[in-house]
Amino acid sequence: MPKKPDPKDWTRHDVLYAVRRTGTCLAQLSKSLGFHEGSLGNALYTPCPKYERLIAEHLGLPVQTVWPTRYHADGTPKSGRGERGLGRYKAKFNGSKAERNVKLIGSK
Repeated sequence: MPKKPDPKDWTRHDVLYAVRRTGTCLAQLSKSLGFHEGSLGNALYTPCPKYERLIAEHLGLPVQTVWPTRYHADGTPKSGRGERGLGRYKAKFNGSKAERNVKLIGSK
C-alpha cells in the first residue's frame, strides 16, 4: 500500500491570497485587531500560535487546515511557544501558595 503524503502547510502566497479574497489585506487585518500592521505577517515565516489562530478565524477555517505541520488534529500546537511554554508555566506555577519564594505583603 502506498504511503499517504504528508499534509503541507499553505504557502505564504496562499495565505495572502485567501486573506485578499475576503476583501482586506494582512496589514489592514492586523490594524483592525489592534496590532501593528506587520504583526500578523510573522505567522507566515515562523510559528506564532496567536497570530495563526487569528488569521485562520478570519478565513473561517480551523488552524490545522492552514498549517497542518504546526498543529495536532485537535488544534493544539505541536511545538513552539504554544506547547513548550505552557508546560513550563504549569510546572513552575501550579497555584500552590506554600511554594512561593516571595512573601506577599499582608500575608502571614
